[in-house]
Amino acid sequence: MNAEIMRFCRAVMRNAGDDMPIRASQFAVLSIMCTTPGPHVPAILAETLHVSKAMISAHLAVLIEHGLVVRVPSPEDGRSVYVMPSKRGKDLFNKISQTNNEKMNLIKSKLGTKKFDMFVRLIAQVNQIIDK
Repeated sequence: MNAEIMRFCRAVMRNAGDDMPIRASQFAVLSIMCTTPGPHVPAILAETLHVSKAMISAHLAVLIEHGLVVRVPSPEDGRSVYVMPSKRGKDLFNKISQTNNEKMNLIKSKLGTKKFDMFVRLIAQVNQIIDK
């Protein structure tokens, strides 16, 4: 069973394509910024993804280095910064999301709606267990 889970995880990662310049965990940060209204603060991103602020800072550094995210000074407080996806970041997010949606639609068509919905519910339960 563990081999099948690992095989599935590797397949999901392969679906991102060779042109994905970042790791899945970094893509998760970019995804949050592309799918939720900003402005985004690193501490809130860490809380949302259930990771440390240090990890978010490391992920943001890579995203900024690749030109996928930009830092914007806070208009209220010059010391704090917001982070936002750049156009390049949004384009990458849209491309990877489209590929992932196509794969999920394929899985749903092969499994059928009932089994696919069960699969999604089980993944949600696993995520809750892991997050504790």
